[in-house]
Amino acid sequence: MMRSSRIHYILLAGVLAYGLVISLVKIDYNSVFVDEAYHIVMGRQLAAGEDCPGCPAHTGSVMTWPLFASFGDAFGGLYGARFMNIILGLALTVCIYLATRILTGKDLGLLAAAIFMFSGQALYLMKLATYDMTAALFLGGAFLMTAAAHRAGSPAYEATALVTATILLSLSAITKYLLPAFIPVFLIYVILRHGMMKALFFVLAPLTVFMTMFFWFSPYPPNPQVIYQIENAREVSSLPLATIFDWTFRWISLAYLLAAFGLFHERYRRLAALLILVSTPILLIHIITRTETSVNKNVVFTIIFLAPAGAMGIDHIAHLFSMRETSRAVKVFFTVSVITIVWAYGINNLRWLERQHPDVTPVIEYLRHNGFDGMTVATNGWDGVMYEYALEEQYPGARFDHITWFIRGDGNGRSLDERVDFVICEDDYYGKHYPSERFRDILDGDCKLLEDFTIEHSWGETHALVFGRR
Repeated sequence: MMRSSRIHYILLAGVLAYGLVISLVKIDYNSVFVDEAYHIVMGRQLAAGEDCPGCPAHTGSVMTWPLFASFGDAFGGLYGARFMNIILGLALTVCIYLATRILTGKDLGLLAAAIFMFSGQALYLMKLATYDMTAALFLGGAFLMTAAAHRAGSPAYEATALVTATILLSLSAITKYLLPAFIPVFLIYVILRHGMMKALFFVLAPLTVFMTMFFWFSPYPPNPQVIYQIENAREVSSLPLATIFDWTFRWISLAYLLAAFGLFHERYRRLAALLILVSTPILLIHIITRTETSVNKNVVFTIIFLAPAGAMGIDHIAHLFSMRETSRAVKVFFTVSVITIVWAYGINNLRWLERQHPDVTPVIEYLRHNGFDGMTVATNGWDGVMYEYALEEQYPGARFDHITWFIRGDGNGRSLDERVDFVICEDDYYGKHYPSERFRDILDGDCKLLEDFTIEHSWGETHALVFGRR
């Protein structure tokens, strides 16, 4: 038994080491993403006690992640900020392991940890310096505390676990504004499992107190700008129902397939069904609104609950294919075979995700070699903060703002402010709301094309155009 336990923990350490190594090896997979730059810059403002005008819309109202990101940035730049999320991702994997172990035992806990760590979304978000992994860790912690309450051996332990789960779920909800969808599911579960009175005292009361304190004391509570952003995203990215189904389930079809096998597990079928049900709120939001924005990232919140259900499914698959063979080696062989498929599927998704955002390294390098301190750069998107962040040490006096700030006149008499030295247009991603065609008269009259960079994506090509003043 001691030898078996030692091997178990060696395998768990191996799963965590895999996540650490594969994240560090390609932590430079892409140039800084606009949300990464926003969070780091705002974290600096928060740490310095300065005004943070973008905080309500861009940090999530919990300021934890921007502060973490700025701390990592202070020691290692962009890669230091990304490394902070690697730590959070490893901690989340441990939460999933412990929650599954409490509910089913250590072997399925190990399988659940492997399924989660091998998913492309987990590995991708572990090296993307945004608040998604922070929200996921809070949600995973709430899952762990809910599992602890489920197996509580005393009323005091049960109450403590439920209150802690409520607080962590509240933190996740105000970190990422999609995650309040899990609160009704959690409340219904507590009522059915623990009774109405415990739900009232250990969930509703703490939730009410926490949210009241948050909205009362938070310097950056959610404001109407957040609602505007959500509505705008829905307007520009609404898809036909069949398409949104396809785009959503391409990322988690294997996880749901494995979880479906868990429904036939001799011992844990009811638990698998519950976890599948709990995994659905985020998917329903995307399907009902038909909004594809960030769906390939948001499914990570679904995988938190599908990983344990998938572990039950793999256990059942191995049981079936081993033909009830008593030899443990046979069952281990089929378990490893399925886990290998999960790993290959995750690597394929990871490689796609790494190239979904524009790699603007060529534009950054062009400005690095041809720009100057004090220059003014106009962009047709919301990506100026990326260049400001990437070039701040070399050009601390440079200004990067949206092109609409620099247009003079109207109608046929428009012109570009003389202070503008460069214009960057990236129509198919950052500038899709303000394509360069809207400013063709200005670009043709006041500017000349200096460079046309072709950027390769997983989904095709885009062009980043750099204009200079004539």
